[in-house]
Amino acid sequence: MATGFPAQDRTAKSTAIHTVLDEAASAINDFHARVLSSVIEAQAWQIHRDVDGYSGLRDWLCAKFDFHTRTAADLAAIARCARKFTTLAETATSGSARIDLVAAAVRRLEATKALRLYAKTYYREPVASPFDDEVQCPSPEHLISEWCKHSTVKEVHARLDEIEAALDSGEEILEGLGQDSLQRLELVELDNGMWALDATLSADTGQLFAKYLATAVPPPRQEETDTDGVLPPKANRDAEALHQLLAGYGTSPEAVKRHGHTATLDLTVDIETLQGKDTGRLPLLEGKPISVAKARLLACEAGIIPSVFNYQSGEAIELGRALRLPNAALRRKLELEQPQGCAWHGCDRPVAWTEAHHLQHWADGGKTTAENLILLCRFHHGRLHTTGWTVEKTGPGQAIITHHENHDTTATPACATLDTTVNADATGSGSATGGGGCGCADWRTDADLDAEHQDSDWDAFPTGLYRTEWTQTMKPDLDQVAQAAEEAKAVAAMHAAKARCREQSRKAPTETPATVGQPKEPARAGANTPGDPPFLGRPLR
Repeated sequence: MATGFPAQDRTAKSTAIHTVLDEAASAINDFHARVLSSVIEAQAWQIHRDVDGYSGLRDWLCAKFDFHTRTAADLAAIARCARKFTTLAETATSGSARIDLVAAAVRRLEATKALRLYAKTYYREPVASPFDDEVQCPSPEHLISEWCKHSTVKEVHARLDEIEAALDSGEEILEGLGQDSLQRLELVELDNGMWALDATLSADTGQLFAKYLATAVPPPRQEETDTDGVLPPKANRDAEALHQLLAGYGTSPEAVKRHGHTATLDLTVDIETLQGKDTGRLPLLEGKPISVAKARLLACEAGIIPSVFNYQSGEAIELGRALRLPNAALRRKLELEQPQGCAWHGCDRPVAWTEAHHLQHWADGGKTTAENLILLCRFHHGRLHTTGWTVEKTGPGQAIITHHENHDTTATPACATLDTTVNADATGSGSATGGGGCGCADWRTDADLDAEHQDSDWDAFPTGLYRTEWTQTMKPDLDQVAQAAEEAKAVAAMHAAKARCREQSRKAPTETPATVGQPKEPARAGANTPGDPPFLGRPLR
């Protein structure tokens, strides 16, 4: 790593690299300027169309001469408008400005009629360049040319945005209304129970949505990379942020209401069914039957309003959110005790995305107190409600999560409590010491199970589920995700192996003509020997 080099060597190396790159950039820009002159001439003579049979300049440059697609697009954009914007074309062909800057300006001017006319209208008196008082600009095109010479692409766009806003006489509002009329959003339920979202949003709506996602989901940091150096997929994080947006808004008192209720889901179930007793009845979510396990999970969420009643009398016994969910003060206490976020081993979901899980479910008489609550992200909260998982709080913000392979712990409450000393770390995971945890030979912690499934690469997939946990309904979709992840990992490993081979080949000593055929001296202890193939020196020509 570069951090191991002395500061003096780093400075010398930095100077050398800067010199090489400065010279290369200057040569490339000069070469682009000379090429642009030929492309403008080819456009004037229609060489690409009449001689070589290409309708577009960019395709002609890419297919006939193997130009880079982006470079060809910039050259073509300037050449097409060279007769219209002569000053900008001259700026690019003279090498005074990079072709990508001039191309960006030309595209903006060509796209908007008001900008195009304004750029060609001469000032009553020339104005001085903002970069050199001695340079006079007789028209806006000359001024834009100065920006191209001395600014970045982002700054050029910013200046053109200012001009466009100043010239606007109502077109921007009309354009926004036009965008609003073209907005569309389709939400379709799929056969596997998931939903497909397809939308085209206006500029204002899209910017609001993008800003919310960027606020709710900060860009992944470098320390969040996996063992292959790959950052977490942004699309999955954005989907979770959308859920948090909808769930948080739905429970807000300021949210839109219908018949006095906000946008929440209604769960209807009697208390005996919710407690897991065999009543022959099923809970209803928005009028559709669901499993009891799903109902117990949904009853913990803030976005669900459970209507729990006594089946015999029909009396409603759900006493409101204040008794079922932690209030603001209790929630704050839980977050202060558990600032690292989800209590599940290795989970990186922030504390703002967590839900309060009752260790003893509130339907079974569990109290909404700090001692009976632990914070889990939505994914692991749901996982904890599946068969075999138990959780025990070992201290403020700390818990140990275990799994029993061969029986359902909900049927044997005595197994749900560990009778041993538990050592929990700051991540919420831990290890039990003593006589086998709860006394069952099949128990494992969440960290133990992750380690046992390490060879299956379960953590390389966005699902976070072991293959044994995949349902038949979701297996085809998850198989596709897993296959894509395996292919991406194989490609990354291949590139890494090639990089290591190149690095070792550079370090391997080579034979000189004077030493060919001579017996080699035995390697000294600690000597830097080339090693076994493929790390031998390259053969002589």
